[in-house]
Amino acid sequence: MRNFKYLTIVFLLVIGLSSCEEVIDLELKNAPEKYVIEATLTDQAGGARVLISKTKNYKSTNDFDGVPNALVLIEDQFGNNTQLIEMPKGVYTHQTLKGMPKQTYKLKISVSGQTFTSTSVMPEVVPLEDVYQYELNLFDGPRLFTHVRYTDPIGVKNFYRFIEYKNGVYTKSIMASNDEFSDGKTVNQTIFPFEFTEESKLKKGDRIKLEFLTIEEPVYKYWFSVDNGAQGGGDNAAPANPVSNIKGGAIGYFSAHTLQTKEYTVQ
Repeated sequence: MRNFKYLTIVFLLVIGLSSCEEVIDLELKNAPEKYVIEATLTDQAGGARVLISKTKNYKSTNDFDGVPNALVLIEDQFGNNTQLIEMPKGVYTHQTLKGMPKQTYKLKISVSGQTFTSTSVMPEVVPLEDVYQYELNLFDGPRLFTHVRYTDPIGVKNFYRFIEYKNGVYTKSIMASNDEFSDGKTVNQTIFPFEFTEESKLKKGDRIKLEFLTIEEPVYKYWFSVDNGAQGGGDNAAPANPVSNIKGGAIGYFSAHTLQTKEYTVQ
């Protein structure tokens, strides 16, 4: 189970000497810009969506600033290419394009003289059985969480991603898991918030929507590395770029995945 969030770090250094203070101004150099690509293709009509932006320096906001005028193509297993349409700026979609499980899809993006490519295989559907509320006693007392129930297929490596919305608002509870310890078992997955705050608590009357994605291993590794980098986990002393499955020097991912959705109201 993984939650993901990018962090921006600003270092301030102040040194005091005897009766006076000397402020040291650090020259924080910006890293070279890179393209950021977030590309998805689902088994639902209209599920093709590609966001293109650029990395920002430490002084910038986290608002999405899309890159316009890119040529975005998705090729299916028969060699047919579909061009995605830009609307709004930096967001490329198609109203009817959808993928099929067990098929391979290729992404090609041409923008400002650069080309980025990626390949993704859409996994088979694993049925989403139920989504429901569940109470756990934690350090701050009892809390309600969303639980997801599904049965993992035996003898097959599977990878999953979960996205939760509360009252129509994305809760930032993006989580990913694998079946290393649950192969062939019925799984009841708890969806934890990124932060355990009063605002993140589920309350009576809240309308919850849960998206259940079956993803392939390279996409799982991307989200795992996002979490590790953002949290400074492993041997990293500072956040690092995630492991991308896109070739050509861009940061990001291309995910062909199945998508199922269930909703419930907190009682």
